[in-house]
Amino acid sequence: MTARNLWRGLGFVLMIWGATVIPGGAAEPPATSLDLKEALRLAWKANPNLQISRLQALIAGEQVVRARSGLLPQVKTQVSQTIYDDPMKFSFASGSTFPQTNRNFWGSQTSVNQLVFDFWGTPSKYMAAIKGHQASLLDTTQTRDNVFLTVAQGYFKTLRAKKLMDVAKQNVFDLKQHLKIAEDQYQFGVVTFNDVLQAKVSLADAEQNLIVAETDFINIRSELNKALMLPVTAPTVLKDEKVDLKAWALGEATDVALKHRADLKASQERIRQQEKTVVETRAQFFPQFGVQAGHFYQVNNSTLHDTQWSIIFAMNWNIFSGLDTKAAVSQAKLKVQQLQEQHKDMNEQVQLDVQTAYLKIKETVDRIRTTETAVAQGEENLRLNEERYKEGVGTATDVIDADTLLTRTRVNYWTAVYDHQMAKAQMLWAIGGINELLPQENQPRHVP
Repeated sequence: MTARNLWRGLGFVLMIWGATVIPGGAAEPPATSLDLKEALRLAWKANPNLQISRLQALIAGEQVVRARSGLLPQVKTQVSQTIYDDPMKFSFASGSTFPQTNRNFWGSQTSVNQLVFDFWGTPSKYMAAIKGHQASLLDTTQTRDNVFLTVAQGYFKTLRAKKLMDVAKQNVFDLKQHLKIAEDQYQFGVVTFNDVLQAKVSLADAEQNLIVAETDFINIRSELNKALMLPVTAPTVLKDEKVDLKAWALGEATDVALKHRADLKASQERIRQQEKTVVETRAQFFPQFGVQAGHFYQVNNSTLHDTQWSIIFAMNWNIFSGLDTKAAVSQAKLKVQQLQEQHKDMNEQVQLDVQTAYLKIKETVDRIRTTETAVAQGEENLRLNEERYKEGVGTATDVIDADTLLTRTRVNYWTAVYDHQMAKAQMLWAIGGINELLPQENQPRHVP
C-alpha cells in the first residue's frame, strides 16, 4: 500500500469517526427490541414511581419496629464524673458538719423500665403500625398495576402510531402512483392539466399528514421510553402482540375486582389502622402501670454501701389534660368515618372502572368488525376507480376520493385494533389482574 493510499484510508476513517462523535453528527442510540413482558419487566425494575412506593413501604415497616418497642423493656444507663468546689455536707444543731459526698467522684446508674398495662394503648399502636405497613405494601401493588397499565397502553399506542405512520406512507405511495398515471394521461392528451394539479395538491396534503404521523410516532415512543427508563430518543422496536383475556361477564368481572383490587384492600387496611388508633388514643384517659428495676453506684467515702439496687412499681395517670384527650379521641373517630366514606366512593369507582373497560371492549370489537369489512371494500373501490380512470371513463376526483376514503378506513381499522388491546389491558387493571401480563417468576426482586 502506497503512502498516498494510506493517508486516504486514514482520512476516510477520521470522517466516519467525526460524523459519529462531533456535535451535529451524533449517531442515534442503538435500537432496543422489546416485547410486552420485557417492557413490563423494565418498568417493574426501574420505574421511579415504583421506587418511591417501595421506599414508602420500607418506611412503614420501620414504623412497626418503632411501635413494637413500646412493648419491650427500655434500658437506660448513665455514667458521670462530678467535681464540687466544696463537698455537700450535713449541718448539725451543734454547729458541726459532716460531708455527704466526696468532692470529686464518679457514679453510674442503670435502669430497666417495663410497661405492664396501659389499657391496650401501646398494643393498639403496634397493631395500627402493622395495618399501616400492610396498607403501604398494597399501595405498592396498586402502584405497580398503575405503572403496568401505563406501560401496556403506551406499548399499544406506540404500535398504533407506527401502523398509522405506515398507512400515511401507503397513502403517499398510492398518490404518487396516481400522479404518474395522471401525468402520462396528460402527455397523451387524454386528460387536462387540472388532473395533474389535483394529484399534486392531494400528494402534498398526504405528505404533510405523513410528517405529522412520523412526529406523533416519535413522541409517543419517547413517552414509553421514559416510562421504561430508557433513553428518550432510543429507536425502540416493539413486537406486535395481543393481550390474552377471558370473556368476562360484567357482573363476574365486577365481583372479581371488588375482591382483588389492591387499592380497595389498602383502603380497608387503613380503616382498621385508624380503628386501632382510636383505641390507642382512648387509652390516654386511663392510668399506665409499669415497673422499674435499677442499679445505682457512686464513689462516696461517707456512705456504708456504694452500690444500691432498687425496684419500683409505678402508676402514671394524667387525670386532666384540658380536654385535649377528649378532642383527640373525637378526631380519631371522625377519621374512621372519613375513611369509610372514602372506601364507599372507591368501591363505586372500581365498579365504574370495570364497566368502562367492559363497554370499551365491546365497542372496539364492533369497530374492528365494521372497519375490517370497510377496508376490503375500500381497496376494491380504489382499484375499480383506478381502472376506470386509466380507461378514460372515471375522473381524477373519483380516484382521489377513493384513496382518501380508503386511508381513513385503514386509520379507523388500526385504531380500533389497538384500542381493543388497550381496552383489554384496562380490564385486567380494573379487576386487579394486570400483573398476569408479567408472571411472578419474571418479576425481579428489587429493593431500592
